Amino acid sequence: MQTPLTRAQFEERLNYARELLKNGLMHFSKGLRGPESLANVRYLPNRRIDLLSIDEMARLNANMAYQMRDMDLGETLVDDKGR
Repeated sequence: MQTPLTRAQFEERLNYARELLKNGLMHFSKGLRGPESLANVRYLPNRRIDLLSIDEMARLNANMAYQMRDMDLGETLVDDKGR
């Protein structure tokens, strides 16, 4: 997985994950704190993300969602008959 190298890249990933969550395109199993974790990310008065409000679950979900945005799952999801 490629991790962000700059604050701007990190904020882009968090904003992308938050938009997915807001639009109903990211789903979580019951009992996981993923949605609350992303929803609890705060913004500073200058519209930047408050890095102190990001926990590990929000960071991991943001990186995972961003990494999977261009992934072609057609080749990855193959059954036992090669379909």
